[in-house]
Amino acid sequence: MVLHNPNNWHWINKDARDWTKDYFAEKLTTIDAEENGVSAKITKVLSVEGDVDVSQRKGKVITIFDVQVKLEYTGKNADGIEASGSINIPEVAHDTTEDEYVFEIANYADTKNKQVIRDLVRTKITPQLRTAFSQFSSDLMAEHGKDIQHVPANDPAVAAKPAMTSSSSAQKAVKDTKPAEPVHSKGTVINTVTLNETYEFNTSAEQLYLTFIDPQRVTAFTRAPPGQFETKEGGKFSLFGGNVEGAFKVLETNKKIVQDWRLGDWPKGHFSTLTLVFDQGTDSTNLRLTWNGVPVGQDEVTKRNFEDYYVRSIKTTFGYGVSFPSRVSPSSSSPRGKKAQHKKSPRKPVVVKGSTWQEKLEIIGPALSVAVVVAGLAYAVSVYRG
Repeated sequence: MVLHNPNNWHWINKDARDWTKDYFAEKLTTIDAEENGVSAKITKVLSVEGDVDVSQRKGKVITIFDVQVKLEYTGKNADGIEASGSINIPEVAHDTTEDEYVFEIANYADTKNKQVIRDLVRTKITPQLRTAFSQFSSDLMAEHGKDIQHVPANDPAVAAKPAMTSSSSAQKAVKDTKPAEPVHSKGTVINTVTLNETYEFNTSAEQLYLTFIDPQRVTAFTRAPPGQFETKEGGKFSLFGGNVEGAFKVLETNKKIVQDWRLGDWPKGHFSTLTLVFDQGTDSTNLRLTWNGVPVGQDEVTKRNFEDYYVRSIKTTFGYGVSFPSRVSPSSSSPRGKKAQHKKSPRKPVVVKGSTWQEKLEIIGPALSVAVVVAGLAYAVSVYRG
């Protein structure tokens, strides 16, 4: 799958969902346990639903995945009575730690003498599953990282270097000749396109707006501190190790952000204009995106990576929901599979209490109740004395 990508500079993404299904079918069905005459074994992977992507940017391989896994097990109790059931793991994700996995275990036809099999699955099988899921990320990158990165043997940048000759005159000619450097003129004409998209987030416009301008929140969803981040009109920013850079042009609190925005491998000096409009709904916020000036040929990869490293990362980091428009893989004309229909366990966002009238009422409500009771008692005493 390695594309023409000298020095592994460009942002490349690979869909690994099919491989993931085969991987789990091979690895998880070897898990079994036995104790005091009771035995259990994982026999089948019933389903794997969600997204699994391996990406590389600026020479670094990363992975983002979030899937729901359902397994089937069989077992026997000490008397030889057989039972079977299912294990549902609502979320296996790139940022899930080993102790955060949740296992929903149920026998298909549960009776009292079959419960020991279910208990064995919970105590002996699930620890093995935790270990297997924790190993998945490294195995995934080891398998697919080589497909999206050039090694020296096939790197166009390396292959393009001329071999040194043994002739002294040839060596002198090479030494005395200054290599040509590409010149990027401000007057260079670059063909561009405009992108338009809308994404829904299960949060308020205020909280979503803060997510894009608060350095701490930006650090959380980009997984690294910004190299530069000046939250003011004209202020510059640098994200993802310098691969994304730009400046804030317009900041309308809770309503709109306009940025000069570029990827590091775009033509030198060329910036697009990224406009984000925050539309507050009844119980969610629509983020309307208008992206002017994206270089032709970069539109699909730019949109795809905005969805992966901005939209999806924000939703999984802060618990703002997981659904967004389906994407088309650059290697196939068929639409991407539907993401698992479950919500990520929400992480606690940075919320300032008292920022909305409901929260203000929540804070002062108890105090008002006490004040009303005290006033009522005072009035009753005054009437009694009168």
